[in-house]
Amino acid sequence: MALVLVDSSEASSTRISTVADVARKAQCSTIAVLSKWDLSEVEIEDVRARLGERLRQRPPVLTVSAKTGRGIARLLDRIETQFDKHSARIPTAELNRFLAELREARESPARNGRRLNLLYGTQVHARPPRFRFFVNDPSLVTRDYGYWVENQLRDRFELQGVPVAIDFVRRS
Repeated sequence: MALVLVDSSEASSTRISTVADVARKAQCSTIAVLSKWDLSEVEIEDVRARLGERLRQRPPVLTVSAKTGRGIARLLDRIETQFDKHSARIPTAELNRFLAELREARESPARNGRRLNLLYGTQVHARPPRFRFFVNDPSLVTRDYGYWVENQLRDRFELQGVPVAIDFVRRS
């Protein structure tokens, strides 16, 4: 678990993305913690939007005040919840229903008359979650489509802040 502590007056700093990226590469679930919130005039929704654009894991953003102690109990509860999500397993049947919804929601990429087909998937690891999605041809998966699938997975299964790995492999 990584808590990226951010001084709320410096919430737009690129250092935040660097620290959060280190946590992601170390496969740590992440929570962005804005400190000195009681001294700041920045709107939390603006900070959430900026961090959401910069940080691939889309970590939850919580505010705390070391001076008053406000938000500390909520942070401790969120750490527990985040660990549960980091360790959770998604049933294969539920994951395959999700993939069927993805096929309906967006047309998959195509090249040279061949279209990518998401066939089925399974979770192969927890802590952090790793998924294997079987496709007709992995070379048809574009970066944009892969990120879209990852973000849809985060939204559907509430995996914000959790490092998610997806392997697109050819069905054998």
